[in-house]
Amino acid sequence: MQVYEYERMFELENDYWWFVARRNLVVEVVNTLLAGYDYKASIFDVGCGTGATLEAIQQYGEVFGTDMAQAAIEFCRKRGLQRLAISRLEQLGYLSESFDLVTALDVLEHVDQDLKAMAEIYRILKPGGAVVITVPAYGFLWSEHDEALHHRRRYAAYELRNKLSLVGFEIERCSYFISTLFFPILIIRILQGIFKKSTHPKTSLVRLPKLVNSLLIYLLKIEQLIFRYINLPFGVSLVCIAKKPLEQPRSEVLNLLENVA
Repeated sequence: MQVYEYERMFELENDYWWFVARRNLVVEVVNTLLAGYDYKASIFDVGCGTGATLEAIQQYGEVFGTDMAQAAIEFCRKRGLQRLAISRLEQLGYLSESFDLVTALDVLEHVDQDLKAMAEIYRILKPGGAVVITVPAYGFLWSEHDEALHHRRRYAAYELRNKLSLVGFEIERCSYFISTLFFPILIIRILQGIFKKSTHPKTSLVRLPKLVNSLLIYLLKIEQLIFRYINLPFGVSLVCIAKKPLEQPRSEVLNLLENVA
């Protein structure tokens, strides 16, 4: 991502409907996953961006963050966050079995070797630890928004589940999210493709009127309530919760990935 995209993210992340909805959902999931811990859990946010979600989940444990961009780390520091590092997701500079919980929020779509990235997350998790993943859904929703953010792919639920299983994870839940807005966003993406005029791709992050933004946040709070009880069958995003087994023979996939440059 370009520096100006991080600047825009930092400006919008606290109140823009999409960031707020994702953050609210992740905070609830993290709270549920760590509810039974009788010690201060270690939480690692890979691809932490400008840090709003990392800031929100620090109430649940000792938080660490990493991003491959210096600009992102600087914005995190503006929020008062510490324990930050610059690293690629495919090669994290942390010891194996270091963290109780890892969050990877809209980051896997940015890496060339997503299987290797998943294997790295698996490696740094303690046995019994969990990962919370969000990714953009459905290849047919591809647009200049994806191009502007340097995405490599969008995911279907079966693909994300299969890849996580390959590296050894046990899938707890995999559900679509932002279902309420799926069809309006689909129509917008189709129209953007037909009438595209810009020579340089731009993101869809446009500040909305306050009333509209508040309405979208409210709609997605209702969706979050539904998510507590059932998996949603379609949506703009995917949310996956997976765990590293307490005991499991080493995956052959992990052996192969270690030899991949």
